Amino acid sequence: MDSNNIQDLIQALKKMTIETTNRLSIIEEEELVAFVDRRQEIVHAMEKYRALLTEEDKQEIGLILDMDGLILKRMNKLKDEAGSWMEKKGSIRVQQNAYQRAYSVDSLFIDKRK
Repeated sequence: MDSNNIQDLIQALKKMTIETTNRLSIIEEEELVAFVDRRQEIVHAMEKYRALLTEEDKQEIGLILDMDGLILKRMNKLKDEAGSWMEKKGSIRVQQNAYQRAYSVDSLFIDKRK
């Protein structure tokens, strides 16, 4: 029974990792967060079966881990995009504040009738 459990966990991990890597070009942050959370649950559940892992199981896990590079690359790209967005947002805010201060403090508008 324990052998079946570890096999089920490995297969679930493999399936979700393959599905994630196949969708990397379109996957968004929320999906990656859900993937990482679910993966952590599976890895945690696998811990109690560590002593029962066969060489075949270890090889299968190694193949799954080989896909991590692609996923990590996508995560870093999304992180960089978010950082760039935050930087632009900050610079826009600075420009808006400078403009508003330069023209709105102590200013009057006088409309003269002709």
